[in-house]
Formats: sequence, structure tokens, C-alpha cells
Amino acid sequence: MKSFTHYKERVLKHLDDEEQMFKIGMGLKFLGVSVICTVSVLLFTYLLIRIDLIFFVAHGFPGALDFKEAFIEFIYSSLYDEVIWIALSGFFVFALGYYLSGIMIRPFKVIGQYCDDKISDKKNYYTPDFFSDLKLLTSFSVFFFTKVDEGAIKGKLGQVEIPTHFTRIHKPNFERNFFFNYLFIIAIFALMSSLGIIALNLEFRDQVSDLARRFLADNKQATYFLDEQFVIADIAVYFFVSLHLFLYFLLGVHMYSKVATPAFAVFATMRSFLKGNHHNRVHLIGYYYLRGDCRKINKYLDHVQKNLT
Repeated sequence: MKSFTHYKERVLKHLDDEEQMFKIGMGLKFLGVSVICTVSVLLFTYLLIRIDLIFFVAHGFPGALDFKEAFIEFIYSSLYDEVIWIALSGFFVFALGYYLSGIMIRPFKVIGQYCDDKISDKKNYYTPDFFSDLKLLTSFSVFFFTKVDEGAIKGKLGQVEIPTHFTRIHKPNFERNFFFNYLFIIAIFALMSSLGIIALNLEFRDQVSDLARRFLADNKQATYFLDEQFVIADIAVYFFVSLHLFLYFLLGVHMYSKVATPAFAVFATMRSFLKGNHHNRVHLIGYYYLRGDCRKINKYLDHVQKNLT
């Protein structure tokens, strides 16, 4: 009973964590895209075959009733056979979205942690990952912390001259490398996921074809009609797969938008602070998952303003 209560408290605490909820939400969005497209493909194929069954039975094709019963039994048995594989695939899709969302907000966590350590007088070095981080935020934060450290040595932080290429930026900058690095990962996964959907659909259709050959072998018209239906169905399958890839592209754009604006806000605040506007702080509305990191940055700015200005 005690262990259950402890586990329950941990789960509730986890759900109260805004950053964790953001990661879980992104994982569910990844899972939702794959589930919607997979179900759409299989449902379309299923409905198409059910229409064929009605046609076969209505025209009294020999073996049609036996084929109908075998088909329905096959549907239920397939669900049981594939449930573990489907669950594992769903968990992997969710885990990928969860992981990528964590990596995308990592630049803010690195800055926030460094600010927290500096206030606590912990020895820490600001070492951002220039490959995966936001270039504008990363490069300027290095410049910002360097100038603050120089001010600490002098005992006072005066107005700092900002490099020209930083002063010309007045809106969120499109981080081409950052965007395409993560879009490439999402695209690779989307292609793998699409191939999985196609393979699952083909396996489903092969099983149905085997049933048709077994119960409708003597009726070439019925088997020909079913085969031609599958050829036509390919058009719909490829449409759903293309939609699947497009939705993942939109999801990549959506994820990028979740960090592009906050990155500019932190950059603009740091730039203004170095110019002498020491009362400026980071204020983000709607980006709840970065609230904790922004608090650390603002506390650090309070600390610098109090001790070096």
C-alpha cells in the first residue's frame, strides 16, 4: 500500500511538471499522426473488402459465404496476433516525439542551469552544443556570459558595445541548420513509419488474397475482381502515406515554432541588458514548458544587476 501511494505521488508530481507535460504532449502528437494514418489505410482497405463481400454474396458466387466467415475470423485473429507489435511500435513513436522535444529545448536548459550554478557559486563552464543548439541564442549567450565575467573581474558591468551582426536582428531568426537537422531526423522516421504502414497493409492484403484463393478458387471472376480492387486501392494507400509524410513535416514546423520565438526573446533580453537596460527580464506568454528555465535566467539577471551595476 505504501509503495502504491509513493508511486501515485511520483506520477502526480510528474504530471504537474510543465516541461514533462510538454514532452508528453509532443510524444502524443507524434503517436497521433501515425495512428490516424495507419487506421485510415487499414479501415479503407477493410471497407473496400467488405463491399466486395457484399457484392460476391449478392451475386451468389460459389464459396462467397465461406469466404465472408473466414474473412471476419481472420480480422479478429490478426488483431490479437499483431497487438504486441503495434503496442511496441506505438511506444517507439511516442518515445521519439518525447526525446526530440527534450533535445529541442535543451539550449534553454543549458543556459538556465549555468545561470543557476553561477548564482550558487558552483564551478561550471558554459559549453553549449553548437551542432544541435540554436545558433543565434548559443553564439550570443557565449558573448553575454563572457562580458558578464569580464565585468565581474572589473567589479562593474558597464554598457557593452554589441557586434553589428547582432544589432541588426529585430525578429525571430530562421535557424536553417537547426531546423533541417531535426526535420531530417523526423523525415527519416516518417519514411520508416510509412514503410511500416505499407508493409502492414500488404500483409493484410496477402492474407485476404490467400483466403480468396482458398474459398473462391473456382470463381475466376471473383478473384479477378478482388485483385483489381487492390490495384485501385493502391491509389488511396499512397495518398494516405503522402498525407502521413506531410503531417510529419507540419509537425516538424510546429516543433520548431515552439523554440524559435522563445530563443529570440532570451536573445533580445540579453542584448538589451548589455546595452544598459538592466531592468529588462525574459517574459514569455504561452511557453509554459520554458517557465522554469526563464526564472533561472531572470534570477541571474537580478543577481548581476544587484552586484555589478
